[in-house]
Amino acid sequence: MTAPLIQIPDNPCPAGAEPEWLVMPDGSRLRMVTWLPEAAGLSRCRGSVFLFGGRTEFAEKYFEVIGELLARDFAVTTLDWRGQGLSDHMLPDWRKGHIDSFDRFLSDLSHFMAAVGPRMPKPWYGLAHSMGGNIVLRATHDHPDWFSGVVLTAPMLGIRLGSPLVQRLLRGVAAAACALGLSGAYLPGGTPAAADETPFTENVVTNSEERYAIHQALVRAEPKLGLGAPTFGWVHAGFRSMDLTQSEAYLGEIETPVLIFEAMQEKLVDNEALEHAARYLSAGVIESVEEARHEILMELDAARIAFWSVFDNFIIKSEDNDKAQAKV
Repeated sequence: MTAPLIQIPDNPCPAGAEPEWLVMPDGSRLRMVTWLPEAAGLSRCRGSVFLFGGRTEFAEKYFEVIGELLARDFAVTTLDWRGQGLSDHMLPDWRKGHIDSFDRFLSDLSHFMAAVGPRMPKPWYGLAHSMGGNIVLRATHDHPDWFSGVVLTAPMLGIRLGSPLVQRLLRGVAAAACALGLSGAYLPGGTPAAADETPFTENVVTNSEERYAIHQALVRAEPKLGLGAPTFGWVHAGFRSMDLTQSEAYLGEIETPVLIFEAMQEKLVDNEALEHAARYLSAGVIESVEEARHEILMELDAARIAFWSVFDNFIIKSEDNDKAQAKV
């Protein structure tokens, strides 16, 4: 079934997009979009990139990135997470950022991979941001055969809350609220206002006013793309998932090459958690992007150029490794 795509003049959709609904076993619909080699007009195909955004994000926000991946001769596919973008949400209030467990994201991802995988040329690479990075790292642990390499930008492996005391307090409050049946309630002070509706001067995710304006325009064009504050349930689920991705034994079991990018002007995720993960991953590497806030791929050109340079070298190394293994 064809799914809608939101287009505005400043953010054209790359040619060859195939938006579809993925119907889950519980009847929920998730939106996925695919750019296959022939439809996208690729002269050759180096493989496929499976692209996953963070909390609040949606397919249209990544049109520029997708165009850059297509220009590198990759087929691309992406998914709006359950509760985000135009995928079905778990609560009647569409603006509540809610999930009951990150295991549900992983189940959705497995169904997505089974549905779209047969169409995507190999080798496969994962590219994920923030919350998506947490989910994809866990999926890489559980499904080591999926990706030849994984690239994570500012993955949500830990969050910045000012002090360990504040973090313990938030953990306790979220767990208690869920136990009392309040998992679907906003955090205190939380509102339906979308993150992209914050004035640029108050944002903490990018230094690029131009790209931020595009994201704001997309939410104005389709308010359903906007996502407000998280619920107690989302926070409780997020902490449990981050605890797992900080386990040294768990990280050591991931053998897939993983490239982690940390933003040096980060205000949301904990860079120490990213450095910890890189140390204990079997094949983990961390790269710093000096002039970047949280959304590295939505940054000013200088930060994005730095990202793409390292990304390209990572892919070339992966391709060389594949060729070497094929000769053995």
